[in-house]
Amino acid sequence: MLATFSRGSTVGLVFGYDLFTNLVMAVLIVLSIYSWAVIFFKRRMIRDVLAANRSFLERFKARRTIEDAFAAAVPGSPVFQVLAEGLSEARRLSGGGELSVQPEVLPNVQAAMEREIAEQSERLGGRLVSLATIAAVSPLIGLLGTVWGIMIAFIDIKRYGSTSIQVVAPGIAEALITTIAGLVVAIPASMAYNAFVAGIRRAANQMENLSSEFLGDIRVHAVTGKRP
Repeated sequence: MLATFSRGSTVGLVFGYDLFTNLVMAVLIVLSIYSWAVIFFKRRMIRDVLAANRSFLERFKARRTIEDAFAAAVPGSPVFQVLAEGLSEARRLSGGGELSVQPEVLPNVQAAMEREIAEQSERLGGRLVSLATIAAVSPLIGLLGTVWGIMIAFIDIKRYGSTSIQVVAPGIAEALITTIAGLVVAIPASMAYNAFVAGIRRAANQMENLSSEFLGDIRVHAVTGKRP
């Protein structure tokens, strides 16, 4: 055990009195900084995506034709990207000219939109695994520091031949501090992860609903010849 701070010092109480506890606290601090960086980034990203989806869906519902909805482009909206992919595939199957889709090629359009939904969902879910990992691992790292602190308390009892509070307090303090630090890192990461998953699920539902509505328009066009 390498002592890095004197027993009873405030800095030592926060960061630990020995090298191992210092390393545990350093790891937790790094994880906390990374976690908050991801939280701020994903919060802004998902907020902007949902706002863009809402804006585009309002225009899509007010459409007269598919081209009207496509003309009201919102590039930052995954819903718009799904529509663009579906319309692009439909036009490709129409020979690149005026939209004219036969019923037998509708599965191709649906498959193209499903691929885009999967790609957009994967993009939105980027870095969420790291948040889930931090939420799961941080308490265990804190627990490692807890076990170490208790072990130090017992070593001090043996070394000084006393069970007085002055002897065991530093080790117990290390144990409690690392436990608290692990929870402080894990709780925001876990809450943010759940919130982001809910936001991504909402965006995915919006993409799937638009895909169904667009395919319905295309199906009507294929059967009746009416312009979608």
